Amino acid sequence: MGLSSEVRVIKGEREVPKRRAEVFFRLKQGEFIVFADGIDRKVQFKRPQIKKDLPTLIAISSQELEKSFLKIHGEVKSMFK
Repeated sequence: MGLSSEVRVIKGEREVPKRRAEVFFRLKQGEFIVFADGIDRKVQFKRPQIKKDLPTLIAISSQELEKSFLKIHGEVKSMFK
C-alpha cells in the first residue's frame, strides 16, 4: 500500500533539487551550470594567461605637469560651483 510507484517518483523528484543545490554551492571558480533543452551540465572555463607588465614611462616636463594639474583642478572646481 505505502510503496506504490507514485510515491517513489514523488520522493525521487524531491531529492533532485537537493542534489542540484549541493552541486551548485560546490562550484569552483570558473565553473558554471548550463541548462538547455531540459538538460543541465557543469562547464568549466580555462583560466586565461594574462600578461602583466608595468606601464611604459612617459617623459613629461614639469611645465606640462603643472599645466595638466591646473586644468584638472579647474575642472574639479567648476563641478562644485
